[in-house]
Amino acid sequence: MVVYIVHGYNRNQWLSNKKVHKTLRKLLPDSLMDGPVKKFSKAMKRIRNNGIESLEPSVYLEQDKQFIYILKYLIKWFRKNYKFDSNGMRVLGYIPESKLGESDKYSPKRAPSISNIKDFLSVIKKFKHNRDTGAQIFTAILRSLGFESRLIFSIPTLPKSKDAKMQPKVDFEKLERNKDNDLLYPYFWTEVVNPLDPSEIIVIETSCFHDEEKRLSRLKRFVHEKVKRDTLSSYYTDMFYPVADQFNQMTMHYVVSYSNDNLVMDVSSRYMQDVSFRWFNKLDLRIQQGRTALLFHSILRHLSHNHEYTSEDNSELDCLKEVALTNYNIPTTWSALKRNPNLVTESTLRYNEVIESSSVPLSSISLDNKKESIYFKNHVIVGKSEKQWKFLGRSIQPEQAKFPIKVTKSLPPRTIANKRIFNFNIMNNQHSLNETKLYSFNQTCSYIKMKIFIDSNGKPNLPRNRFGNLEIFRECMIPDGCCWIKLNFIESILSAYKSGKLKVPVDIEVQYVPVVTGFNFTSKAGSAIPVKKGVIVLNEQAVIAKKIWLYGRISQHSLELTERNRIALANWQGLLKRLRIKRKLEYYYGAHE
Repeated sequence: MVVYIVHGYNRNQWLSNKKVHKTLRKLLPDSLMDGPVKKFSKAMKRIRNNGIESLEPSVYLEQDKQFIYILKYLIKWFRKNYKFDSNGMRVLGYIPESKLGESDKYSPKRAPSISNIKDFLSVIKKFKHNRDTGAQIFTAILRSLGFESRLIFSIPTLPKSKDAKMQPKVDFEKLERNKDNDLLYPYFWTEVVNPLDPSEIIVIETSCFHDEEKRLSRLKRFVHEKVKRDTLSSYYTDMFYPVADQFNQMTMHYVVSYSNDNLVMDVSSRYMQDVSFRWFNKLDLRIQQGRTALLFHSILRHLSHNHEYTSEDNSELDCLKEVALTNYNIPTTWSALKRNPNLVTESTLRYNEVIESSSVPLSSISLDNKKESIYFKNHVIVGKSEKQWKFLGRSIQPEQAKFPIKVTKSLPPRTIANKRIFNFNIMNNQHSLNETKLYSFNQTCSYIKMKIFIDSNGKPNLPRNRFGNLEIFRECMIPDGCCWIKLNFIESILSAYKSGKLKVPVDIEVQYVPVVTGFNFTSKAGSAIPVKKGVIVLNEQAVIAKKIWLYGRISQHSLELTERNRIALANWQGLLKRLRIKRKLEYYYGAHE
């Protein structure tokens, strides 16, 4: 995905190059440039000076007719003059693992590579290449005439699933006669913003569709009213969405547009259905579609981070969002609804999910002779237990502790001690003690830290739990006035110093508490072994603790060096002893031949 999007981004920059525009204008017929184009340009200049808002309906219809005439003329001229001498992009499935060495049988002869702007200009002068390059050149032609045209790219990604389709073998003879004849839908096409009405967009495809009606279609770019299901045809077209059948194996997942100033925008909802989840306020990262959408949006934001969005860009994004949230299909079976990334019912919720009480159902469906309301997954609240929130560095708000969003049955514990308690509660018919209370994010707050307490002598003491350590899973959980020292062997060194085994030129009592950062359930069956990392000390004792650690490491290194020397001497003694035995055997019995 990343490679495809960046490829389109770089190629789109070439389409706005002045040398490219100059070369393309020379190719256009004089009858078009000196006639309709020149006339329309002068009319548009007058209209801009007077203001498009004051345009009379009769003048608008006349100029609109002229604009459409220019576009249709260019489409016919392009189809007549641009030649296909090679095949374009082809992503229909995965190559079988057993056939990786024969990959040439699954892809046609590739087109001459276009590695720089010089190669691209050479292709324009020859005016022949593959179908994908043709769509890019046509976009550049419209830009050379001063129109706001966009390059549209349907990203040819493949699904990651066990039943993913395999790439079919290529019929080289057919593709040599008729380039890309088996690809019924395009990967690249063009959008043009109507200069007379910026709220309208015109979709153009020059090479793939044989029906003349499909080559040019008009859609609404944005409107200042709510999009409804009965008006979707004004904002959405399904002509470019590949229909799966025996003649077609193409797919569509993501569609991006590249504007004149290289703004990259997600326009998938203009060409495909069931993409509502990509416009939710929060993506579900537990499913593959959510993680892929996050990557996709991250790439687009990175490529467009320097772009200043105009009011028209924002209106278009709002319209695309409304179209996506309106254009969805309701599954008819429980299994299909369970897999659907957009919709949810009460019966398809996970154990830790609830639907917001204020949510309005979109519709209803009958599942197993039971009528259920359907909601967007955007209205699902995911709950976590108090322990789970603690691992994320958050605490339950004290006033919300009695109001969990959901109560579920606890799973059997992992440790033997907790299993005994779990079974004891079942035997005593106290099932409520085995329940887990779940809380939403809004019911939590930043972790409520344990505090340093002052004893009766006015001495500060570090906080600790009943096991004598402190659980810290995030930096925000460190108590105020304390420092987390993560140096190796710090706990054992401070323990040796406290017991008097380590002699250092420091005579100050240092308080410390071991830090637990997790638990290991695999090293010993039925037990949770704490994983420790460093210690907590008071801020004013942090420097002293590090000095003690330094002396301790020097002492450890000295002991390790002494031990290594002892082992080396022992090895030499063993070697000499064996040599003496060997010499004695040779003396009495002779050398071994």
